[in-house]
Amino acid sequence: MNACLKKSILFLLMSSCLVPTALLQSAETGILTGRVFEAKTDIPVSGATVLVMHTLLGAAAGMDGFFSVEGVPEGPVSIRVSMLGYRSRMMDSLRVSAGKTTSIEIPMEPAPLFGEPVIVTAAKHMQELGGAFQSVQAVDGNRMALRQSRNIEESLNAVSGLHFNESNISIRGSSGYSVFNVGSRVLLMVDGVPVLTSDLGAVNWRILPLLDVDRIEVVKGAGSALYGSSAMGGVVNIITRAPETKAHLIFRLASGWFDAPAYTEWKWTDRKLHAERAELAFSQRIGGAGLRLGASRSLSTGYMENNELDQWNVSGRLDYAMKNGCRVELSASWMKSREGGFIQWINQNQPFKVPPYNQNDELLYSMLNTYAMLHWPVSASFGLRLRASFLQSELGNQLTAFNPGAFDPGRGPGIELQGDWLPHPLHRVTFGTEWRRDLSGSQYFGTHTGYSISPYAQEEWTVFENLKASAGARLDSHVMEDGGNDTRVSPKFGLNFRPRESTSIRFSGGAGFRAATVFEKYITADYSGFNVIPNPDLRPERSWTWDAGFRRAVSDHASLDVAIFQTDYRDMIEPFVNFLGTIQFRNFVRARIRGAEASCESWWWRRRLGLAANWCSMDPLNMEQRSDLPYRPRNFGSLTGSVRLGPSLFQAEWRYASRIRSVEINPLDPRVPVKLLSLRGEVRWRSLTFQACVNNALNYHYTQVERRMGEVRNVNLTIIGKY
Repeated sequence: MNACLKKSILFLLMSSCLVPTALLQSAETGILTGRVFEAKTDIPVSGATVLVMHTLLGAAAGMDGFFSVEGVPEGPVSIRVSMLGYRSRMMDSLRVSAGKTTSIEIPMEPAPLFGEPVIVTAAKHMQELGGAFQSVQAVDGNRMALRQSRNIEESLNAVSGLHFNESNISIRGSSGYSVFNVGSRVLLMVDGVPVLTSDLGAVNWRILPLLDVDRIEVVKGAGSALYGSSAMGGVVNIITRAPETKAHLIFRLASGWFDAPAYTEWKWTDRKLHAERAELAFSQRIGGAGLRLGASRSLSTGYMENNELDQWNVSGRLDYAMKNGCRVELSASWMKSREGGFIQWINQNQPFKVPPYNQNDELLYSMLNTYAMLHWPVSASFGLRLRASFLQSELGNQLTAFNPGAFDPGRGPGIELQGDWLPHPLHRVTFGTEWRRDLSGSQYFGTHTGYSISPYAQEEWTVFENLKASAGARLDSHVMEDGGNDTRVSPKFGLNFRPRESTSIRFSGGAGFRAATVFEKYITADYSGFNVIPNPDLRPERSWTWDAGFRRAVSDHASLDVAIFQTDYRDMIEPFVNFLGTIQFRNFVRARIRGAEASCESWWWRRRLGLAANWCSMDPLNMEQRSDLPYRPRNFGSLTGSVRLGPSLFQAEWRYASRIRSVEINPLDPRVPVKLLSLRGEVRWRSLTFQACVNNALNYHYTQVERRMGEVRNVNLTIIGKY
């Protein structure tokens, strides 16, 4: 038996001994219920988080503002209520009686930027954003709707330090560009469940209908101490909407069209290029059971030749709350898409057309993600979470029908057990073990199976009332059953100092690593003029990240967040192209990325005028060649202005990314910075919202990847209904 597997089993057995201890510690309990509402208008504050201080207990207010917390210890307790857009409120000396229900009313004072959301990703448990040890940013569903996001990538464009090369995500320069998002250094999760594919280690941003998304949390910097491989650049956690208390139906219908290129000689078709999308979601809770269903269909001709898209999404979630406080979640999401395979243009005089031999290329992609999760509050000071999940992804192309064995589905079943323990009011311990098996196969990289098992633990210590410290580590063991294994220890530590409620100063350091994917090690392919060869000797990547930041609510209407960072990489895996055009993934000896980022937001004139800005400057250095790492802009950011007049809202957003200094395939091709202007407007009438958006309003032409033009100007009209 693998040594790490033995240690993990021993770790679980030792952890389980804490359960009876916690049960003995549990005392007589009661129920705390209440309603959270806006003080002046009596409007329910849905989504507000209610935390029972010095316990693991908490709840979120529903659409009607009501919440319920079971298992609250008898006696006086204190609660903290938080919600973005409202001033956080502390209520002390609430008397809870054993076997009885205590009801309270919680009025909240609006404060557009003072209130802080409660996050769950940075430390694997609920905490206020200002108490995080790392740089974290949250994007809620309301902001996504205001941005009129067509996909999850667009929802994240306003996050500081985050940049997209097409659909490849980079947090503080962690990643450049790779086909199909292969070998992502940013871990994507859905409700805390990792969803990187088993074969490619890739991100699929289309995994969910947008109406399913409640909020997105972005943790910047190395996250391997809690989340293991692929979290070396950061973590993106998509948190789905919980079922509503009452029957709730939402639909979104969108239609748009693409403009012609700015230069008439580049026009490649007389067809009207268009895109449509329809989404529907239903939610209801009956007694202890809640159900949410969603579906969407997207169709697009694309803005280039062979750029079509036909995509389906279906999702469902079932929650059940037991009388003993346990909660069960069952979730499943499925997507299937068929899209054109635009690899590169014919030439610079026809940049929107593909070579004749690529005109029938297409990509077929499907993904199924399911999980079951049990939340067991053993007592007010001890809780367990058990998760079982299964992820399947399948990639194909226009030849799959004639060669069905070309691609086997990548499968990734996984299990995780996590415990949270408060041995003392000033200490919190989080521990657990995660196991995952990966199965993949293709005629292009062979058939491979493996597994990983990873125990982890961290402690948070309240040193003083306004100073907290954290330390932890994770032991990851990756075993390939056809030969090869690797074991890594990833430590972390952090400090958070809050001299006042509106100000927090943070500092953290942590290790990151990423095991090479099956695709990177074993790929053998010759396609569209590119020859890719395998490298089975690839070593895992390693990194160490330092992060220091300052967050301040200047007033109820203005906030500022500033951070500096440095990440040192060793054995960094990047594609290498030789003078013959042959591509191979290789380890760089050393790379370093250091920089600074800032974000701010303010509102004036009774929240009628708003301004938000973010900026990141960095030096992505290949220490071996003393040159820039490829596909990383040195400077990027955005500026968004908003005007709200009654039921109407108007926005203008300017996004900029400096010219990329280094690329891999065609370094002599001309490159330009990215300069994009988007205009948005919406009007609300009763239960309907009417939206209009112009993306790339100046019809600016640019490339993020060699010989593939960025999106041209396009107009989108949307209707959203809520009933």
